[in-house]
Amino acid sequence: MKTLANCTPKEFAVQTAKIANKIKKYSDGIKKLKETSESGSLDLLSTISYICEGNIDDTMEICGAMCFMSGDEYAALNPENGDEDGIAMLTEIASSKRCIRFFTTALQLAKLMKTL
Repeated sequence: MKTLANCTPKEFAVQTAKIANKIKKYSDGIKKLKETSESGSLDLLSTISYICEGNIDDTMEICGAMCFMSGDEYAALNPENGDEDGIAMLTEIASSKRCIRFFTTALQLAKLMKTL
């Protein structure tokens, strides 16, 4: 399965831009969740509920995009039917040195831009 962890540099750039646009709306919802919490911070269970229940379609779109497929295609993956394991693919992406280095650098650049 093609993912952010194993695609060409050009595919990585194009797909990352697509994912960034999807995450923008998604992250705004998480920020609102934080603002409305009693403690003013995110707790794990509320965040999991937001990701896995309240916004499942958006979650599937983001997960699918990381695997170069639509959210519906990703949601339909079933390893018991011989499909690839979408969850395993996400953990592979999240733990790949390529992705970790790219997103760590992107976060550092974002912090630098705020200080300028």
